[in-house]
Amino acid sequence: MIIGVISDSHDNIYALKKVLLRLISHGVESVIHLGDIISPFTVKLLRDELRGIPVIAVKGNNDGDVYQLTSMFNRFGWTFKSEPGVIEINGRKIFIVHGYGGIDETTMLVNSLAKSLNVDLILYGHTHKPVMEKVNGKLVLNPGEVCGYLTGKISYAIMDLEANKAEMHYINEGM
Repeated sequence: MIIGVISDSHDNIYALKKVLLRLISHGVESVIHLGDIISPFTVKLLRDELRGIPVIAVKGNNDGDVYQLTSMFNRFGWTFKSEPGVIEINGRKIFIVHGYGGIDETTMLVNSLAKSLNVDLILYGHTHKPVMEKVNGKLVLNPGEVCGYLTGKISYAIMDLEANKAEMHYINEGM
């Protein structure tokens, strides 16, 4: 199963549309958004562009209207988690979290979770910095930022759950 992993779209509709088109071209069967969607209108854009591809998301620190985000996800038959947690897709246990505090705190938290949780993968966002590494034999992945605001690069990841592999992708034009 091919999964698209994105984070930190921060209502940048222009960048998000580019990423969603790329995800579709990769043949993703599901999308995981690791927080900071921001506004409910972005959820409608996800639905319109993805045309039936399901989305699972976790709340980010800038996602303000959690009630509306949750309501829209529920209406579309998707999953919006207001707290970090484990999801299971295709027999793989995946811990999803946005992040906490600054870059150092988030990195420390994620590495500690990789050493202590019984999961196959840990996915996180928040830092806006792409990371793909093995920690305690587990794939730890941060797809970076869709918005491109901090790094000047739009980034996302594609995961093949069958092979337990991931690839980072970048879109540099237009930023």
